[in-house]
Amino acid sequence: MNRNLVKKSIFDAFLELLALQKYEDITVNEIVENAYVSRVTFYNYFKNKDALLNELLDQFLESFNELQKSDPRLLGKMNIDQKKDTYQGLYPYTYKILDFFYCNKKLVWAFYNMNHEKLDFMRILQKNYHDHFIQALPRRFYENLEESRIEYYSLFMTNGVISIIEKWFASNFEEDIAEVVDKILVLLITNLSALYSELDGR
Repeated sequence: MNRNLVKKSIFDAFLELLALQKYEDITVNEIVENAYVSRVTFYNYFKNKDALLNELLDQFLESFNELQKSDPRLLGKMNIDQKKDTYQGLYPYTYKILDFFYCNKKLVWAFYNMNHEKLDFMRILQKNYHDHFIQALPRRFYENLEESRIEYYSLFMTNGVISIIEKWFASNFEEDIAEVVDKILVLLITNLSALYSELDGR
């Protein structure tokens, strides 16, 4: 069997088991039985189930990072003092990220519901999002505002966005993507405008 197909079978079997039981209770035997592969095959690909989990997470975060980096100068192209312009500029970008979560909801749901001692998925997402967010802020912010002020707003916004997304995950993606996007953009635009007003007042 093709190497990628073998891995996909193992990943799919693992996710199916995560939907039914706790990570700690899942055994390699159960994974290979559900994937229709041998234990030898499993260990040819993964050292143990922790390695399997880590590879799934790494693949997910790599795709998430690529989405976030798709337009790193997005905020710099906008008139942040114009809320309508900011909304129209951020909407497709934000929708694309939430659609990525939705298209991978089985994986997201598994990560989200895991024991936080093993994998604090929301903390990982927040840190990842925050790191990209501060890099995406227009250069003029850093040239004219104190770094501590920028960090305050950045943490407030990214924590707020992740809280909105976490509620969406917790509801098992019950709300329409567009509704969640609107909530996120209200938060972001309000605070970006406030940050811009501090810049404008100097």
